[in-house]
Amino acid sequence: MADAGEIKNINTKLIRRIFKQNETLSKNTLSRETGLSFSTINRLVDRLVEAGELVEMGAGNSTGGRCAQLYALNPMFQVTLSLRLEAAELKWFVTDLNGYCLESKTESCESGVLKTIEVLIRSVQIRYPQLGAIAMGVAGTVNHGIVTEPFGYEELRGVDLSAYIRQISSLPTAIEGDMFVASMGYCAGCREVPKAAVCIYIGQLGIGAGLVIGGNVWRGASEFAGELHYLPIEKNFEYVETKFDGADMVAYYGKIIRSYAALVNPDRVVLYENEFIAGKADAIRREFSFCLPPQAIPQLEVSRNFDGDYQLGLASIASDLLERG
Repeated sequence: MADAGEIKNINTKLIRRIFKQNETLSKNTLSRETGLSFSTINRLVDRLVEAGELVEMGAGNSTGGRCAQLYALNPMFQVTLSLRLEAAELKWFVTDLNGYCLESKTESCESGVLKTIEVLIRSVQIRYPQLGAIAMGVAGTVNHGIVTEPFGYEELRGVDLSAYIRQISSLPTAIEGDMFVASMGYCAGCREVPKAAVCIYIGQLGIGAGLVIGGNVWRGASEFAGELHYLPIEKNFEYVETKFDGADMVAYYGKIIRSYAALVNPDRVVLYENEFIAGKADAIRREFSFCLPPQAIPQLEVSRNFDGDYQLGLASIASDLLERG
């Protein structure tokens, strides 16, 4: 049975969730939305106001009686830091509780990735002492916070990056592969959650994919899912080194998508736009549709929003860290 302290934490998290979905609320409305008694709401809201997490927003409209006091989240009560590592660049942004980007920049990792991360986190914590969580995406494979395939930065091979950042910051931290992050962001931006969606991206360090099933990104048994260079396609590893020099990209994408169609049967495939597929969407669609029955042919979507999906994915991960407390 949950003790009084645990119940209090559960109720407080419920109140936070409701406020994230509404700009302002009165105590009476909050009681109705949460199902908690008015006395419980009154006590918890007063405590959150005293702590600075909620702010008073004035009185609401009168319905014949006394106007009720309205409350809202203080967006600056806590902020999150999101990091994106690809090749020698570390992009980062700080976000408030409303998802507003307060600050962003790109750092060079010439002095080393780990040193760059450490210096950045310490400087952000000085400017934002209310920093509450850190989320990071890496262009490589990550298994429970450990970088298993760094794809360009040997310094990180085998490093428990999640533990390293927690040691520096003393904050909740999550480290994920880049396509896990982007796929999560894509799904979060969909009006309706796709049954199964594959997101495919070519970046500075090669090609990768993320698979979303029922709103959840599939990691694989060792978080290796989506490492497309390991598919049995001729010259596949060579393409990593040559940046697809001389490759028939229509045929290449066709093989990848047809493989997903046969193994997973997604209802849509998202290709993040790049120089290799400009103007070739129809040709790629014809290529992967060959030999597939009509019910197995996924919808093809070409997206220019990789950066937006990546940012939304990181923000969602950081927000979840705050939610878990």
